[in-house]
Amino acid sequence: MIMYYIGDDLKKLHWLDVRKRVVFKLALLAHKAIVGSAPEYLQEMFRYSHHGHSLKLIVPHAYSLAGQRSFSVIGPKIFSNLSLSVQSCPTSNSFKSALKTYLFSLSTQDLEKLYS
Repeated sequence: MIMYYIGDDLKKLHWLDVRKRVVFKLALLAHKAIVGSAPEYLQEMFRYSHHGHSLKLIVPHAYSLAGQRSFSVIGPKIFSNLSLSVQSCPTSNSFKSALKTYLFSLSTQDLEKLYS
């Protein structure tokens, strides 16, 4: 029986696996909400706290598992746990490029830390 590992093909094609693709989509939506290019209803889901010159996203407390999975909770959580070099990208195109490179460098354990 020949074992075939699709991860090698994904790397050759420069594609993210499913888990990283989900993080990519959530982080991109969060970035667009922060810079104002997302629909207003998504922008309204984010709350901010100012600490000196930096802006910090507030992650609301969720009382249920469904609430923990909602975009208003997981979006700020994932975005806040990205590296500062990725967070500070000014445009969506530069953010997408930096985010994809960043996600390729993460191990499975590091990927899980983005959710906490």
